[in-house]
Amino acid sequence: PASTAPALGAHALAFNRDGVTSSSLSASGMSTRTSGSTLLACVGRGLLAAGAPTDNAGNSFVQLETAHTYTLWPNSGTALYACEQARGMAGHAVTVPKPKVTDETTLTVVEITGGGSVREVRWREVLSGQPLTSASVTTTGPALLVAWWWGDAGVDLDKTAVPDNGFTVVDSVLASGALVQCAVAVRQVGAAGTYNVTWASTPQQGAQLWLVAVQAA
Repeated sequence: PASTAPALGAHALAFNRDGVTSSSLSASGMSTRTSGSTLLACVGRGLLAAGAPTDNAGNSFVQLETAHTYTLWPNSGTALYACEQARGMAGHAVTVPKPKVTDETTLTVVEITGGGSVREVRWREVLSGQPLTSASVTTTGPALLVAWWWGDAGVDLDKTAVPDNGFTVVDSVLASGALVQCAVAVRQVGAAGTYNVTWASTPQQGAQLWLVAVQAA
């Protein structure tokens, strides 16, 4: 039988503000498929450090591409991890370590059902004043596209982050204060093509932009 087209499954976002004391951060409460899904975990840290996610289903995550620091905040940065053909469960939780226990940290997790293969991963940092347009990914068939916006503004003011090109925000943390701001958006595409996304945000700022295409195995 034909493979099921990749689609959005469970997803979650968790964050600690700067000064919250904890040795780890967990995105929990997800009900994921028993088998056959791909999990993507993207983490932003005030102090960029190694530390792949773990979960309570016994999965192993591998890093995609490399970790990237912000131009404006050279000690801080983001990293992306994946687990293909993941085991799932009710009450699924994904956890990342916090090497500095009081560090500001944001963790997002997205399950792609029917998604057996990470087709393409692209990262780009765009500085303030330029269109916040991601690099492009190319698919060879139906796919779920997952995009992350990690803004680089300071602690003042609440933020907004709105994507175009048919993407829909599914999780975000955009409040003022000392935290790693983030928005996650998805788009399901039904055919081969080349895709990107441009974000409109307030206040004016730059951002790290990740874009991933996940296709059926």
